[in-house]
Amino acid sequence: MSKKTGAIAVGAVFLVALVAAAVVWLFPIFKVNSFEVEGNEHVAAEDAEQASGVAAGSNLVRLNAREAAHGVASLSWVESATVSRAFPSTVHISVVEHEAVAYVEDGGRTVLVDDKGKEFVEDTPPKEAIQLTGRTESGSPEMQAAVDAVSALPAEVRMRVKTLDIEDTYSLTFVTEDEKTIFWGAAEDNANKAIAFEDVLQLEGESWNISNPSLVTRR
Repeated sequence: MSKKTGAIAVGAVFLVALVAAAVVWLFPIFKVNSFEVEGNEHVAAEDAEQASGVAAGSNLVRLNAREAAHGVASLSWVESATVSRAFPSTVHISVVEHEAVAYVEDGGRTVLVDDKGKEFVEDTPPKEAIQLTGRTESGSPEMQAAVDAVSALPAEVRMRVKTLDIEDTYSLTFVTEDEKTIFWGAAEDNANKAIAFEDVLQLEGESWNISNPSLVTRR
C-alpha cells in the first residue's frame, strides 16, 4: 500500500468516526431509561432523580454531569453528589448525606446539625442525634465546641444520650437517657474523652467529671 493510499484510508476511518460521533451527539441513540441512586438514606431516590434535572428519554451522551450533580447537591440532606453515565441507558447518582449528630429546638422548629456544625434542615432527628441546649446560637464558638464533642462519640453511644447543655466553650455537660450527668468540660482531647465517656456509662453513679480523661472523678 502506498503512502498516499494509506493516508486516504486513515482519513476515511477518521471521517467515519467523526460522523458517528456527531450522530451519537445529535441524536438520542443512547437514551436515558433508568437511574441508579446510591448513598441515600434520608433522600428519596425519586427526589434525587428529579433534582438532577435529567429527563427520561434524553440523550445520555449529552448529559451535563456537573450541572446534574449541582442540582442533586441542592437537596437539604445532601452534602455532596456526583453524577455519571452508565452506558447504554443509565444515569448513576451517588450522594453523600449530612450526618445529623445533633439538633436544636428553636421556636417550635427542630433544626438538625451535622458533624461540621452546619444547621442544614428542619426534620425529625434520628435516634443518634443529641439535643443541644443552652447557648445554641448558630455559628457561635459555643455551638462549634458542642458539635466537636458530640461528633467524637460513636453513633451507638450518642443514642444513649438525651441532651448536651452548653454553658460556654469550656463547660459542656451531657445528660444521658437514664439521667446520668457527665461533665465534658472544653472541646479538647475529645478522642480520649469519648473513651472515658463510654467507660463511665458502665459505672454506677449519677454524676461524673471527664474533663481530664486520665483522671475521671465522681461529682
